[in-house]
Amino acid sequence: MGGTEMRVLTDHGGKLYAGNGYWMDGPGPEGFQGAQILVLDAPNARWRVDHTFDERMASGRPRHLAVSALREVRFTTGWQGARLPKPVSLLLATFWDLTGAARVFSRDDATGLWSPVTLAKDPTSPRFLPQIRSLGAHRDGVTGIDLVFAGQDPRGIFSGSYDASLPGRVRWRSTPELSLADVPTSGLSGANAKLRVTSFAECNGRLYVAIGQHVYERLDGPEPNWRLVYTNPHPGRSETGLRGLTPIPSPSGGGEVLLAAVEGTAARIVRVDPRDGSEATDLDLMDFLGRTWGMRVSYVIAAYNDMTRLETSGEHDLLIGLEAFVPRDTPIASGHNVVDVGYGRLESGGWYLVRHADGRYELHQIPADGQALVAIRSIRASPFAGDRDAVYFAGYDANKAPAHNTSWIFRSTKATAFGALPR
Repeated sequence: MGGTEMRVLTDHGGKLYAGNGYWMDGPGPEGFQGAQILVLDAPNARWRVDHTFDERMASGRPRHLAVSALREVRFTTGWQGARLPKPVSLLLATFWDLTGAARVFSRDDATGLWSPVTLAKDPTSPRFLPQIRSLGAHRDGVTGIDLVFAGQDPRGIFSGSYDASLPGRVRWRSTPELSLADVPTSGLSGANAKLRVTSFAECNGRLYVAIGQHVYERLDGPEPNWRLVYTNPHPGRSETGLRGLTPIPSPSGGGEVLLAAVEGTAARIVRVDPRDGSEATDLDLMDFLGRTWGMRVSYVIAAYNDMTRLETSGEHDLLIGLEAFVPRDTPIASGHNVVDVGYGRLESGGWYLVRHADGRYELHQIPADGQALVAIRSIRASPFAGDRDAVYFAGYDANKAPAHNTSWIFRSTKATAFGALPR
């Protein structure tokens, strides 16, 4: 058990799972390792390796470098629409696969085995690795069928439904519902301006997806379509675009709107009404962090995978993980430390936002006793009965710099999480 980045947390079957990765790893005597799924069986247990994906390529390098997405999907219908005798929940995982294959693995909880299904295979290059970056779920409002979605770069959005007779128990469509060839790449600057399908969210009973600087809505039916509902008008310089698509109650009342985090030099939390595509800045991250820290920031990533909803005092607040670069010509404010990754300096603490139900934001930090946490990638409430007050944080981002055994997981109570080192 090691890793450079703890990339995602999710709960399944009353346990907590974590997706580990070895991007930029400088291994010790153990040599190069493959991506791992870790599991915590109980709050007083120790984390253990559920499975190491140690398949090797001809070069001897592990095929699976990092977990790219991990989530539980629940089915109440089969692929033809018939109701299942009882609901079925599957734990699905996808990876940075160095062969260029886009595979979705499904866990068999009876045996602990993971079964892969290949959706596509594309050429790799030094600056581009095909991958499934996100997984989503939605019941089609027309057919009534429960569906799972995989957002793959460079193909697009694949959909699947439950079929117990198939390996992995998901019947995937052979072609994407939405092709990335039809999505504009404007506003993207990194990785050859390649698009990432970063996150799915249900809002007002409809399914939405963030791709690059855009939000698309699924038009349900036997032959579904996707329509563009929003494009970020202030993208700045960004490698990814929008992240962490999340529904919240509309401030004006009547239904829900979407929150998304804009990555980059014009970082902000944007509030989008998907009914008409109108937007409002919920939080200017560049200004907020600069004022709160007392030093300028130049590039920010928020909500790597999602925004985590937690209930406190009857209200639902959101926790949003952060990473921020500090310009080289900016003096480091008192109480802050940075790590240098060659092309820039990063605030090294584990910082996160709390968005309260009334729209107020607070900035908090994990007390890490000098350990460089760099980025909070995933936050998850405890799934354990009798331990509902716990919250788990996970992260690190190698940022293209050599790393080793830098991935981490912290546990907190809700009271501590909402009160730890506020800024």
